Amino acid sequence: MSISPKYYQVGRRYLFVALFAGLITLAGFSLFSHQASAAGTIPPGGTIPPGGTVPLNRGQVNIIHLAPFDAVIANTAVDICTENDIPITGATNLHYLEQSGFLSLPAGTYDWKVTEPNCGATILNLVPFVLGNQGVITLLIIGDKVNQPVSSLLLVQDTGVLTLYLPLISKK
Repeated sequence: MSISPKYYQVGRRYLFVALFAGLITLAGFSLFSHQASAAGTIPPGGTIPPGGTVPLNRGQVNIIHLAPFDAVIANTAVDICTENDIPITGATNLHYLEQSGFLSLPAGTYDWKVTEPNCGATILNLVPFVLGNQGVITLLIIGDKVNQPVSSLLLVQDTGVLTLYLPLISKK
């Protein structure tokens, strides 16, 4: 009995999606247990993301480095910088399996890049993204430069609030 190529391709896609979801889940468990013990960026009893309400006109961004592009962890350090080579406070010197923690930033559009330390050579130019008013975003840096190119995955955990001002119409 042979399997039709069409069904084989569909089966491969579902298998890939399931494996990818499992990998992200396992990476999350590994990452958070590693962070609590090694880097200490998550305080004891802390929540992910932090509890409470994000202040008005601000949002939160968490950057997680999941790109093992060197066998020596010390050589995987990256900085997150603006297009004008200004480092993002709290998002510098991130090594493989480290995260920035939830950075509180003004709501707006951000155009960043992943660079070597001190905003050196560009490793990855990120697609500009919008951080909404009271929005919460996680940015994953993934890929190993050998089997997969270094790329990013943006997870929107909360889009925030949208304030609309409607025109007032009155009869004369």
